[in-house]
Amino acid sequence: MSYLIFILIGAINGLFSSGAGQLLIFYLVYILKRDTKLSREYSLTIMPIISIPTFIIYCTKSSIDITMSFIFIVISLVFGFLGNKMMKKLNPNLLNLISGIFLVLITGISLWRTL
Repeated sequence: MSYLIFILIGAINGLFSSGAGQLLIFYLVYILKRDTKLSREYSLTIMPIISIPTFIIYCTKSSIDITMSFIFIVISLVFGFLGNKMMKKLNPNLLNLISGIFLVLITGISLWRTL
């Protein structure tokens, strides 16, 4: 079952380039009953690795601006490092609440923009 979920997560990451990390965290925390912080660490470890093939394909098959991509990568690395430091100091329930709020906001904005 877990392998099927991980295949699904990889496919979602490749198709939509979003949401796969949250899906992984949901699966680990609520289905497998793993620790919230450890699940987030797994997500942060796994997602960049499964994103590398997608990045390579998009860079070779489309007109992505490589310079802008690397600027985003550097910014994401810096703030990802800072966010990781903050995550270790927060209560797991607060992390879940913050993630939920972001997901609802992002989904609401996406739906609003499509109407």
